Amino acid sequence: MKENTSHKIEWEIISKYLSGEMSAEEKLAFEKLIDSNPEYAEIVSASDKDLGLIQEVNEIQQQFNVDAAWLEVKSNLSDLKKANTAKVIPLFSLQNTKKLIQIAAMLIIAIGLGLASYHIYNDKLAPYQSISSELNESGKSITLADGSIVTLNGKSELVYERLFAGKERRVKLTGEAFFSIAKNPAKPFIISVGNAEIKVLGTSFNVNASNKHVEVLVESGKVQFSLAKEPDNKIILEKGDFGVLQEDFLEKRTQNDENYLSWKTQLMVFKAMSLQDVAKVINRTYQVNIQFNDTAIQNLPITTSFNKTPLNDVLENLCRPHNLTYEKSGSQITIKKELK
Repeated sequence: MKENTSHKIEWEIISKYLSGEMSAEEKLAFEKLIDSNPEYAEIVSASDKDLGLIQEVNEIQQQFNVDAAWLEVKSNLSDLKKANTAKVIPLFSLQNTKKLIQIAAMLIIAIGLGLASYHIYNDKLAPYQSISSELNESGKSITLADGSIVTLNGKSELVYERLFAGKERRVKLTGEAFFSIAKNPAKPFIISVGNAEIKVLGTSFNVNASNKHVEVLVESGKVQFSLAKEPDNKIILEKGDFGVLQEDFLEKRTQNDENYLSWKTQLMVFKAMSLQDVAKVINRTYQVNIQFNDTAIQNLPITTSFNKTPLNDVLENLCRPHNLTYEKSGSQITIKKELK
């Protein structure tokens, strides 16, 4: 299992911040992100220095006519061709060399500024981007532009706005993720998932979606859980509430499964649970598929706990007390009863 703790650097956001194109609200959110992410702070600091150099070059550019310099070089080349002698013209004299260096520097800066402009322009054309996780890559996380943190379970995808420039903070989820949303009452955070929408102002909760089935477990705060096509068909969920949307039917339930978030916490607790039910928790936590070669062993009672334990160690500890073995092929696992 791989945990990604670093966050992808958003160069477009940095460019917009340094160029002063952010609104006061966006600037405040980005500066909070800088405070919480040393990597961003280091890049912004270095970029400030680079912008200072660019300003110096621009001053040189104002004092130097590039077109005139090129005409002068072109004229020298033409004179050289006409003379057709062995005389060497000091084309690369100290004075000309300085001018050529200035030209080269300005060309480099022009190219750099052109690329920056392209990124900003491209950002306006494509304001959305995505992050996805592989089947066995649970725990992959990202910090969004507003400071919200999203942690993905395996085989999930989040599509999100780069800057949240509008009146809403809207994302789209496929699969399962845990959200820790930065508070901003003036700009609600909205998650589109399947045929549902989840609207929050600042809270933490888990969302799990498959086909037309969506589950929401609230860890803190309050969320609004509704049908996407019928916004008035909604329920309000608070801390500890568990909301379920099946087809077009919304209801609030009680969630008593203490292993529901084990995919994120890596903590599993089993109290006299059948091996079959234990296998379901392991499947969800490690993104695997456990099967049995004998239905009789599915009902064996299991009482134990695991905290951030490697999968092979979990399987060994489950099998040993009951004289079982297991075979593993990729994400497929078969638990077997030993033959005597």
